[in-house]
Amino acid sequence: MEEALALCRFAQFTAAMGLFGVTLYLRALASAELRAALAPAARRIAAVAIPLAAFSALGWWALEAASMTGSWSGPLDIEALRAVLLETSFGQVWQARLLIAAALVAMQALNRYGPSTLMLMLSGLLLASLALVGHATIQAGAIGALHRVNHALHLLAAGAWLGGLPPFALCLMAYRDPPLRRDAVEAMRRFSDWGQFDVTLVIATGVVNVALTGGVPFPPTTPYRALLTAKLALVAAMIAIALINRYIVAPNLKPEGKALRILMGTSLAEVALGSAVIALVSVFATLDPF
Repeated sequence: MEEALALCRFAQFTAAMGLFGVTLYLRALASAELRAALAPAARRIAAVAIPLAAFSALGWWALEAASMTGSWSGPLDIEALRAVLLETSFGQVWQARLLIAAALVAMQALNRYGPSTLMLMLSGLLLASLALVGHATIQAGAIGALHRVNHALHLLAAGAWLGGLPPFALCLMAYRDPPLRRDAVEAMRRFSDWGQFDVTLVIATGVVNVALTGGVPFPPTTPYRALLTAKLALVAAMIAIALINRYIVAPNLKPEGKALRILMGTSLAEVALGSAVIALVSVFATLDPF
């Protein structure tokens, strides 16, 4: 059951971060011309992310019912499903998340996906609301509220970074097209500039999360600490790649040069590392901290 819950968490984090990051990138960083050129690819990403978010939200709810009843028959028990949704703090959050997911599905069905203010708000709320379940809900009072707000900021910053990597890679492809080259360079430059603030926010809020959860995760003597340490190592590797790209590779960028191929490869590597980070978080979020 824990394995299935970790899989649902992974799907939720991936879908929400991907949708938020892509929408934010196109909305805030891309010109109108570049946005139109990248729109087909963005719609394909949304066509995967939105249903994944909706179905994994339903699956997570069903698994909470299974956990409550202690049986895999829980998802088929209407009373257990009702109790989870209406009588638990998880259910209060999930009512809102299911409504957001339904709104996103409706927008997709009506072919309304686009980097609009509404889409950005809905995807941001879907992502940030994950801070209202899990370890951030352990404490009560002011400390608990601080933890949840901080974790929401952490999720949004991580979503802007990780979810922005696929459209960054798309901009590298658009860079080969002379009419789009200037706009692609400008969008990538903005992502790099804002990325420095974004990564700083990820680190700062992550440190606060760890401190509020229980302290320094060293030595890694428990499963939670070991997985958290692995996550920190992967994030450090991503930051190192980003710094190399920003200050060494990007200044040598040319349409047919080696730098373009390196940036494409390292961008895909960052996507893979980011996916591994989300997978680790999905697993250790089900464990007792420290």
